[in-house]
Amino acid sequence: MIKMNWAKLISDKVALITGASSGIGRATAKLFAQHGARVVLVDINQAGGLQAAEDIQAQSGDAFFIKADIGDMQQVSRMVSAALERYKRLDIVYSNAASYRLGSATEISEADWDYTQSACLKASWMIAHYAMPVMLRNDSGSLIISASVQAIRGYTRHCAYQSAKGGLLALTRSLASDYAPKIRVNAILPGAVITGIAADLSEADLKRIALMCPLQRNAPPEEIASVALFLASDMSAYMTGACVVVDGGLSSVIQMD
Repeated sequence: MIKMNWAKLISDKVALITGASSGIGRATAKLFAQHGARVVLVDINQAGGLQAAEDIQAQSGDAFFIKADIGDMQQVSRMVSAALERYKRLDIVYSNAASYRLGSATEISEADWDYTQSACLKASWMIAHYAMPVMLRNDSGSLIISASVQAIRGYTRHCAYQSAKGGLLALTRSLASDYAPKIRVNAILPGAVITGIAADLSEADLKRIALMCPLQRNAPPEEIASVALFLASDMSAYMTGACVVVDGGLSSVIQMD
């Protein structure tokens, strides 16, 4: 029987989070720190990442920021090395960052296809390539991957993005198989989340998207962060290879009246 500290679910763990300067990554970094983790924030956006780390430190949390492009193998290697140099271990890794180009199969260029695959799919493999050996030293760990509800439902002009996110589900199951029982690997499939991308949408567009969901609202990043905390902690100790849909019911319906 696993005993849990309900006040601080991941106390004294070291957690590395990519895409941590804003949105889901930033909300997760804050929540992890509140639950006792020492947090490594990673992003290509240095100003946002530094501010996110400072905000955690201002609340007596232990955090620091690393600037890295998660689409570049050498930078991913340096990112993991820097985290290890600072904290000497890794217990939780949340591969959350993503960047993509839009277009149908006939519209998108090869360069934009490759860019999207690198940032959305290859990045999680590169992170696992360097982070798994570090977590294996502890004989335990949790790797969490941000996929998307678009991995299981079609959406126009998102050919490369959806292909990459679908690949992440397969990667999740493969990693879970390869590294069990020591490391658990699970994916989160968010639906409509109010992040920086939503800043360019009108109120009418946001309402239209919300009404597509049975719950009739879009999610703040904090609601995805709470699922990440669940997967990072011993509350999910008997879960690996799971793909957890957090989409307000969007993928469960064909049409809303």
